[in-house]
Amino acid sequence: MPDITIQRHGDRWALQEAGAESPSQEFATREAAELAARDLAEGGAVEVREDDPTGLGDSTAGEPEPQGLDRVDAVSARERARSTQTGL
Repeated sequence: MPDITIQRHGDRWALQEAGAESPSQEFATREAAELAARDLAEGGAVEVREDDPTGLGDSTAGEPEPQGLDRVDAVSARERARSTQTGL
């Protein structure tokens, strides 16, 4: 009867057995994760954590880095070589 922890994992829900270093399964919804955890626990404890210890859900993570263009309407050198085609 393993104890199972359900926790956020980015925008998904993960199952992690007690003592394991990483989650064993992921699910799109909390409800699906809870159902699977009850089956996997076989009578053991099931704990639900709302926080994401991995930091995958951090809103600042994954933001694009600036590309060095000072103006929004600036065009890269690759794009300047192209000519406008009319009449298409």
